[in-house]
Amino acid sequence: MNGGSTSPLRGRIADGTANPADQLSGTLDYRAFVPILIASIVIAAAYGTSFLLPDYMHALETDGQAAGLIISSGMATTLVSCCLAGWLAKRIGLLPTLTVASLFMALAMLAFAGAALDTRAAYGGGLLVGAAWSVFFILAPLQIIRHLRPSARIQYLTVLSGSQMAGLGLAAPLGHLLAKYTGSLATIYAVLAIACVIAAACVDLTRRATSRLSALAMPDIAITLAATTTLLQKCTALPIAMIAISGCVFAGLSTYQSAYSASRHLNSDLFFLFFTATSVILRFSVAHLMGSLPLRRLALTLILLTAASLVLFLFNGGSTSLYIAASVLFAAGYGLSYSTLNTIAVNLAGEHGVSVPTTSQIFTLAYFLGLFGFPMVGGQLVRGFGPDVMLLSLLSATALNAVLATRLGQSTSDPSHFRKELTHADRGATIEME
Repeated sequence: MNGGSTSPLRGRIADGTANPADQLSGTLDYRAFVPILIASIVIAAAYGTSFLLPDYMHALETDGQAAGLIISSGMATTLVSCCLAGWLAKRIGLLPTLTVASLFMALAMLAFAGAALDTRAAYGGGLLVGAAWSVFFILAPLQIIRHLRPSARIQYLTVLSGSQMAGLGLAAPLGHLLAKYTGSLATIYAVLAIACVIAAACVDLTRRATSRLSALAMPDIAITLAATTTLLQKCTALPIAMIAISGCVFAGLSTYQSAYSASRHLNSDLFFLFFTATSVILRFSVAHLMGSLPLRRLALTLILLTAASLVLFLFNGGSTSLYIAASVLFAAGYGLSYSTLNTIAVNLAGEHGVSVPTTSQIFTLAYFLGLFGFPMVGGQLVRGFGPDVMLLSLLSATALNAVLATRLGQSTSDPSHFRKELTHADRGATIEME
């Protein structure tokens, strides 16, 4: 794999005991990291404009089901493209693939903007936006994972997820603001089309900045049935199962937040406002601290915070203050769990000789399956039994996650493990650079 001319770290250790990834750097130069962050914010914002499609289609006086069909087509291409992203990256390189995804997102935004002239263009935009977002979302973490030692990954992955959450959160208010002053939501799509081209340029800046950095070799970046079967038979299956469950919890709480808030006579906008703000602030403010924490205990703590927030939602009879507190608590628990579980998964893969890039991609795919799959179940529960029963199902799922968290390997949960191994490996270790 060649995402530029990055030197692969072969990791030939004389005594054969060290993990090659432990020989990588503990920091990532800002010239390599900041451009990919900017690109992540832009691509996430572009994806976030899909939330504006119902309003946009209504303003264009189209069929009321049009927005739903466009979004559904995007979900379909999201899942398909997740499986093909690694295959493409293996052939043209990781960063060139992210550049292509950015340009595809620019085309998607142009298609949405063009819907003001011909609404059929929006259907093409829906297909492109799902493909571009999934490829960028699933591959961007690998750009960080392959350049950093295991104990340093969580800090950068947390900041990356924070940038993506910021982009998603900014999309709707920015779109409404521009629509207010220009009279059309098409403006936001046109602006983001230009921004996505700039994002592609940012990815290329990252490629240039990382071209001489040491990197973990990733020859098996494409998802294969054999590699997937192997990692699901190993301990890497635990964090993958946990993120799928977490995706279900988030999808259930966010998708049916309107039904929940209506049952308590609350304003659902408060949930999304405080959840987004808290998630972004926490991801940027505590990222530098997370690398020094035992990951297994951190994962368990975050899951327990999520469970506590669900209990508050369940027993809230209509208090706005309690509603805000539950939203903030959920953001603290769920909001930091993605990067934590992602780090655990790829670190376990490296320790047990499982494909790191495949693990990272299957991890993301599992998240998407939970995110897109649970609303069908949650909808049946809400319609048949009410939002409280749905909340109880989410609480049960979170309890299952807590049980799984207690079974995560201790070696991955303790950052000192990596420092000890690195010290041991430094004695007589020889690394072959190519």
